[in-house]
Parts: sequence; C-alpha cells; structure tokens
Amino acid sequence: MDIEKPYYSSIKIIVLMPLLVYISSKLFTIIFGEETFYLYMVDKIFHLFGGISVSISAAGVVWQLLRRGIIVLQDKIVFGFLVFGFLCFVIISWEIYEYIVFYPQKYLTYTDLIIDMICGLIGGLIALLFCIDIKPYIQ
Repeated sequence: MDIEKPYYSSIKIIVLMPLLVYISSKLFTIIFGEETFYLYMVDKIFHLFGGISVSISAAGVVWQLLRRGIIVLQDKIVFGFLVFGFLCFVIISWEIYEYIVFYPQKYLTYTDLIIDMICGLIGGLIALLFCIDIKPYIQ
C-alpha cells in the first residue's frame, strides 16, 4: 500500500521548524532587547508558534514511525494523543529549562511560566486542528 507523504513528514520540516522559531526569538531579543520582548508580550507569540512547530514536527516523527512499521496505530485519535503528549512534554521541559537557566530575570515569574505553557498548548491545538491531516495515514 502506497501512502502519500504529508508535508510534515519531511526531515527538513521536522528539524527546521522548531529551530526557526527558536532562532527567530533569539534574533528578536538581540535586535529589540529583552524588555521589548517581555514587556509587550512578544514572547507569547513565539510560544504560540513554538507549539505549532513542535506539534507539526511531532506529527512528522510519528508519521515516520508509522511508515517504517515501528509503531502501529489502530485509531487516528491515538495519533493526535501521541502528538499532543509529546507537545506537553516539550513545553513542560522548556519551561523548566527557562526557570532553571533564566531564574534571576525580573520578567520570569510563575504567572509568566503558566501563560507561556498555555500559549504553547494553544499553538499545538491549532496545529492539530488545522495543520495536521491524519485521516489518510491510519488504517
């Protein structure tokens, strides 16, 4: 059975999308400064796009695993749960990293961390609902 490859199955998409969001956020911080980045909540936009890019990348990884027969899924809902579970893992890990590495920063508060997580999760849900078509890839 020949399965049509979705756009997110490309290794370039899997690797470059999250990397592009990360590099863009660092460039914005360098060019406009941290105060602008946090004061005007531009970081929330990057967390939203980060959630989208991580979800698309996770979908690509899961699709590659399905195609190679490493995993077998019986339902498309499981595909979505795997992608969303990986997104949750990445978001929580990233926020723990931010808290450990950047803790003395005046903009880093518990409220900021929670809102960052919510923005990332919303981005991931947007990607699952509108960017990732999983119907043809599950038998």
